[in-house]
Amino acid sequence: MNKLIIALLFPFFAFSGFQDNPVWIKAKMPNNVHAGDKFTIEITINKLDLKHFAELKQKLPAGFKAIENKSGAAEFSFSDQMVKFTWLRLPRSPQITISYNVIVDANIKGEFSLPAQFTYIYKNQRGTVNLEQDIIKIFAPGEAFTLTEKKQKTEINFPPKDPAQVQCLRIKPTFSKEHNALVVKLLISRGIVQSAAKIEEIIPAGYTASVIDSKKAGFSFDNNKVELIWKKLPKEKNFEISYKLIPNKGNSTIPAINGNFVYLAAGSLQNKTIIEVAANKLNKSSDAIDNDDVMDFFNK
Repeated sequence: MNKLIIALLFPFFAFSGFQDNPVWIKAKMPNNVHAGDKFTIEITINKLDLKHFAELKQKLPAGFKAIENKSGAAEFSFSDQMVKFTWLRLPRSPQITISYNVIVDANIKGEFSLPAQFTYIYKNQRGTVNLEQDIIKIFAPGEAFTLTEKKQKTEINFPPKDPAQVQCLRIKPTFSKEHNALVVKLLISRGIVQSAAKIEEIIPAGYTASVIDSKKAGFSFDNNKVELIWKKLPKEKNFEISYKLIPNKGNSTIPAINGNFVYLAAGSLQNKTIIEVAANKLNKSSDAIDNDDVMDFFNK
């Protein structure tokens, strides 16, 4: 039975880590726009060696109209406020840049988010990467722009208010006298997910990583990449894991870490970017009261 479980899980782990760097998407657009004006949204897809069918979808608010610009060999469509780029077969290049123009109705005003999702096929399995929602502010015609900064939300709750939401946060690393190293803490809320899962963290050169508390995940560190793999996530819905980074001699900088939480849900792979947050910017949700592991974090 154990061999069967391992055989079923192996394609998942091989798929979610088929390259040192994960599949990702990033968007480039203005922070501020006047109503009635036209602007361009440019999206870069780091697809690595993906070759087959893929689709990028982005939801636009009411009053926004999309016009095709640069489709990167994809079929472009816009209907019911949904922008779609569809590839029956992806280009060979490991990165694709696509773009489209947006015209904003003259009577629109306010702040809007533009969520996007890239869905792809690899080894007969479907994977999904979500774009962190950028905020764009629409001003009345002729109105002076006020400074809009893309900055971290002032309030991040853990666990999330929606009990079904999957969340993975990295607390900004700090030096620990106890461990004589930089400690990286990750707070995970698994939501409705109960299956296998994996964390990948890319660490800059100049550090050695070792586990502190993995919550029974397999831990490895190779080629500047931390990996934690669960055949099945812990029974706790919200939990903390941690590892330490020992800098090479003379290295005193706090590293910039990029990571993803990969899990299986509804028959497809989901790839969620790990968000780094300062400890003093994290709020305790009411759900944390019943969770000893989470309470331990807030009480430290």
